[in-house]
Formats: sequence, C-alpha cells, structure tokens
Amino acid sequence: MTGTVPATSETVPPVAELDRTQRLRQVTVLGLLLAAAAIFGPAAGALLYAGKPLDIVLFAVLLLPFLFWRVRAAPVVMVMAAATGFPRFPDPGADAITAKIPLFRSFSDSYGLSGAAILPIELILGLALLLWIADAITNRRLSVRSSHLGIAIAVFTGVTLLAELYGLARGAVFNISLWEVRPFLYVGLTYLLASQLLTSRRSMKAVLWAIVLGTGAMSILGAERTISTINVYPRPEAILEHDEAFFFGLFTLLTVGLWVFGQRGLLRVVATALLPLVILSDFGNNRRSAWVILPATLLALVIIAYQRMPERRTRITIVVAVLLVLGTGYTMAFRNSSAVYAEPAHGIWSQFRPDPRDYQSNLYREIENMNLGLDIRSSPVIGLGFGVPVPHPIPVFDASGVDPLINFIPHNTVLYVWMRMGSIGAVAFWFLIGAAVVAACRLARLPDAWYGFLGALVLSALIAWIAEGWFDKGIVSFRITILVGTLLGALEAARRLSVAGRLGREQAPAEVGPAAVEEPRAAA
Repeated sequence: MTGTVPATSETVPPVAELDRTQRLRQVTVLGLLLAAAAIFGPAAGALLYAGKPLDIVLFAVLLLPFLFWRVRAAPVVMVMAAATGFPRFPDPGADAITAKIPLFRSFSDSYGLSGAAILPIELILGLALLLWIADAITNRRLSVRSSHLGIAIAVFTGVTLLAELYGLARGAVFNISLWEVRPFLYVGLTYLLASQLLTSRRSMKAVLWAIVLGTGAMSILGAERTISTINVYPRPEAILEHDEAFFFGLFTLLTVGLWVFGQRGLLRVVATALLPLVILSDFGNNRRSAWVILPATLLALVIIAYQRMPERRTRITIVVAVLLVLGTGYTMAFRNSSAVYAEPAHGIWSQFRPDPRDYQSNLYREIENMNLGLDIRSSPVIGLGFGVPVPHPIPVFDASGVDPLINFIPHNTVLYVWMRMGSIGAVAFWFLIGAAVVAACRLARLPDAWYGFLGALVLSALIAWIAEGWFDKGIVSFRITILVGTLLGALEAARRLSVAGRLGREQAPAEVGPAAVEEPRAAA
C-alpha cells in the first residue's frame, strides 16, 4: 500500500531550524563573496599594474560562479574541455588558437607577475570546490561516504602531501616542488568534484562531449599540420604536445566503444566524423607511445566486450584475429619506412630494432631508469621527497637545455613515483590503480550497456595513463591527470547512479547511504 507521509513533528522541520538554515546560507554566501574578492581583486590589480589591462578579460571567470551554481556539472565539463583542448605549453603557430590561452601556465610565466605561481585552471578548480562546499553546507548535505576507490585516492593524496613536506625539510626548491606535487593533487581534486557534481547520466555524457570536442579541436590542428608537412624532409619530430598520444588513443577507444556497446546518438555521429582527423593527427605527431597505448586500450575493450557479450564472441574472435594478421603484416612491410603512413609500424618496430635516432633515445632512457633504480635503493621506504634534484650515479647526457625540469622529473614517471614517495607512495599509487581497475570492471559487468561502455573507457584511460607514464612523463602531465581524476570521479558517480537505479530513482543523490536506502520504505 502506498500513500503520502503524514506531516508530523518528525517530518516537518521547526521554524527555528529553518531560520538557522537561512542564516547559515546567507553567512556562507557572504563568506564566498569575500573570498572571491580577496583572490581575484589583487590579481586583477596586479594585471593592471603590469600594464596588461586587456588580459583582465580572463577575469570573466567572475561570471563562472553563477554558471557553476546553476549547473552543477558545469565545472567538471569545463575542466575536461580544458584538459583535452588547450595545450599546456606556448605554441608560436598562428593556427594554434587555444594555445594562446594560458590555462596551464602560471601567471608568473604568462604575465611576468613575480611570485604568482598559481595557474588559471587552478582558479577554476578552486572556485568549483568553494561553491560545492557552500552548496553542501547551506543545504546540509555535506556527506562524503567512503568507497574503496575514494579511500585509495585519499590515501595517495595524503602520501603526496607528506612527500612534499619531506622534500621541503630536505631543502627542496620550493617552486619546483609545487610543479611536481600539482598533478597528484589534481587527481584527488577532480575526482572529488566529479564524484559529487555528476548526478545524472546526462551530466556524464556532457563530460564525454567535452572529451570529443576538445580532442576533436586538437585533431583539426594536427591534421592540418600533418598535411602541410607531409612532403617536408626531415619531418618534424612532433607537431603537437606529447600528451596528444594519450588523448588521441583514448578518443579512438571512446569512438569504437560507442559502436561496440550500441550507444546511439549525436555523440557517436560526431566522434565518428572526427575519428579520421584524430588518426591522421596521431600519425603525424610521431609519438612512439601512441602505438603502445592504442593496442593496449583496444585489448581492454575487447576483453570486456568478450565477457559481456557471449552471443558475439565468435564475431569478436574473428575480428581480433583478422586485425592481428593485418597488423603484423603491416608492421613487417613498413617497419623501415619513414613515410607518415608507416609511423605506427616504425614506432612498434623501434621497440625491438630501433634506428640510430631511436637507439640513442632508448639508451638514454635505459640509463635514466638505471639511475632511478639506484635512487630508489638509496631511500627505499620514504623516498627522496619532492623538489630535490634527482641524483645521477651513472653519468648521463644533460638534457636540461631542452627540458629544464629533466633533473627533477625523468621520463619514466612510474618509477619516479617510487623514487619521490618511496615504497609507501608506490604502494599507495598501485592501490589507487588497483581500486580503480576493480571499480571499472564491476561497473562494466552491470547489465546496462551504458555502464559497460563507461567501465571500459575508464579502464582504458588507466592503461593509457600507465603506458604514457612509463614512456613519456604521462603520470605527471597536468592535462592527463585532470582527465584521469575526472573519469575516476565519473566512475564513482556512475556507481551511485546504478545503485539509485536499483532503488527506482532517476537521479543519484550526492551520496547513497543508509538514509537513501530507507527512503522508499518511508513512502510505502
């Protein structure tokens, strides 16, 4: 029997409590306005003093509070679009439009403001965090319940902060330590925001739209540069940043996943239309890690699809076998070619039989890894801490003229985590990866194909993160860690949404706990 709950003293809050809640809301909003004035006011004044009045346009972000307050998922979608569509480093090319907006460059570097080490993207993240806290307090729903993934991220964030303090105690270079610790804090912060602000399937699809449009914009630039340099010899070593190997690989996996899991709609149409440009850009960008990431992520997708779709296993097996035969033949036929269309074959073959250029690169990284191994042994438990120069027991070429931070952040950032945070940090990091893999696989096993797709996407992002981190600093990339943290938060939000779905809800609450479970009974 169903009906409405009668109004009683237990269900209707007293007037005094409503008054207290209203006063709390007013005080919180006033506090936020004062905090925003304290943060943005001096920054705008500094820009005026530096003779850059036009750059105050950047402070149009003052309008963001209204957007973030009205649309809960807006900050998550915005930072995802920023991560995929805005390069970190300056690009002198006139065609690099988004590179002109320094979201990932400090105010000190971009505007010459001495000591202003904060990044514009951090203002957006900080504003989103403040507004979430304010909303949670004023509506009395500040409750973050634990999950294995949330605990893993909290532990890793805590170990990161301890490594920062330990590095400072050892005489670390403070500004450099901030650059090192940032990406790990981004993972925790974006996870928190995404897990709390994504409360519906529509909001999660908006995040996927940000990935498609942001990466698609970069692919247009990459395709144009690939075509314009196709007859140039020698070819440019790269036309875009290293991170695009990760983003292009994940975009390809996302597009294939939309088809495999039957996710119809405009998102699939747009992603499919942009896919040729993404692949062409990946060819032209000349990153060997791209051709490790792509097959590894596709393998993860195949495994999940094979488990979820027993009626299609024969078809999946045939397709994989054909791709393996064609891929092997392609690699053997074009392994020694320097043409653009042979880049994947050359990248794969160079892992076994490198040419002179790749041999020197491989040798440098092998020596670098040996040095990292010796550094890890020198402080195996607590590590070296952040901001301390990396020792080089084995002499190696000094590449600081090309990469100013190479003596602090080596190429292999998987070993780098171990070296900086010790065995404690390494365990915390792999605990995070393991918890995320388990959560993604559990989500992928749910009957709804949408969850299967999302679980496969997150699992693939983790694999790509580790691969890019092993080959090319991917673990500490600002842009990549923002995307990974956001997807992990979406994974947690999807878990809650699936629980809410089983309870007969259309939207997931901020947290699903005992109160949420008991609510349907109260209405019975």
